Amino acid sequence: MGMVLGKLGMNGRLRQRLRWFIRAGHVSPLSRLAKVDRDQWMALAAYRGLVQQAFELPPFAPRVSSVLWDQGAFHRSGDCRAFFSPGRREPEDSSHHYGHDIQIKRHAGLPLIGSPLFWLLEHGLKVSRSATFESPRGWSRGYLCMGPRRALWLQERFGRPAEAIGPWIAYAQPLLSAAEIAGLRQQLGPTLLVVLAHSWDRVERRMDQRACIEAVAQQAARGGYRSVIWLRHWQDPELPDLPRQWIVACNGHRSNPWFLDAMRTLLELSDGLVSNAFGTHLGYGVALGKRLHWLPVEAEQDLSGLHGAKAEEEAAEWSERQRLSAELASRLALPDPAAADAAVRELLSPYWGFERVLSPDRLRRLLLGRSQLPWGTGHA
Repeated sequence: MGMVLGKLGMNGRLRQRLRWFIRAGHVSPLSRLAKVDRDQWMALAAYRGLVQQAFELPPFAPRVSSVLWDQGAFHRSGDCRAFFSPGRREPEDSSHHYGHDIQIKRHAGLPLIGSPLFWLLEHGLKVSRSATFESPRGWSRGYLCMGPRRALWLQERFGRPAEAIGPWIAYAQPLLSAAEIAGLRQQLGPTLLVVLAHSWDRVERRMDQRACIEAVAQQAARGGYRSVIWLRHWQDPELPDLPRQWIVACNGHRSNPWFLDAMRTLLELSDGLVSNAFGTHLGYGVALGKRLHWLPVEAEQDLSGLHGAKAEEEAAEWSERQRLSAELASRLALPDPAAADAAVRELLSPYWGFERVLSPDRLRRLLLGRSQLPWGTGHA
């Protein structure tokens, strides 16, 4: 012990002893603050172990549990209130959804748990002007979102800065090494990833599951795919009648801080993406160069669990998503593959901001409040 301290120098020894005193609970209230950080570091490690084992253990069946880590233990997500987040890293609970705060801090070279980000991180996709996530907060500098159209709407609506930083998946990192991914790709062959419409909170979405399975099988055969990965939302019921050779995946609950890393891993293992939902995954697939396919099985939305203005807002959002879905299917059907890819990218770019992805240095300066982006916020 003395030899270790001797190598640290005077300043290093003082810092080490102070750290030990804080950890031992001798310096209050600093000890209580240190415990908060310890709890959050434990949560990151616990989730990481859960996710890593799901993706690494053979045979390949990456099904991350939907349990939540809170106050030193895992709990059933179904027992928690809607949109509950056990994260205590940021001042806004929803900034923890899907690990967005972790992804951008890591990309920017900032401590994963440290000074909070005084931005509201929009954790998903909204395609209608009236749709909202979080209202402005007095402490916030403004909003970070994916695409320039959304940034413009936020600035116009709330009069607060809103910066488009591109698709969140661009800041994620695969859970497996390049060699492991290459090995799995060789084992799986050409692979089709399936991401369907799903329910959330008090919004229920339903579809003919048998028709979905048959349509996916047909698409896999037409597209020359040898393997199919069926990505199950954490709230979706198990489907016992899926073909036995298909791989069922799950990225866990939205509070999994490594959720996007898991999503990126699945995308990097896949050659194509098929869906019947105009959601974040579409832009993620385009951002990573995957072939898109539209599944011709319509989903129905039930808003009976909502009332008043919120029901109207979600109805307008769904209507616009349906319009964009039809337009996307039309562009995917163009006979020239190169023209189809360009047309799809043009349609999605205002919402996902493919050209807005920041370098580590530029993202760091933005997060720390030291710069504004050169394009500002007024371009849709």
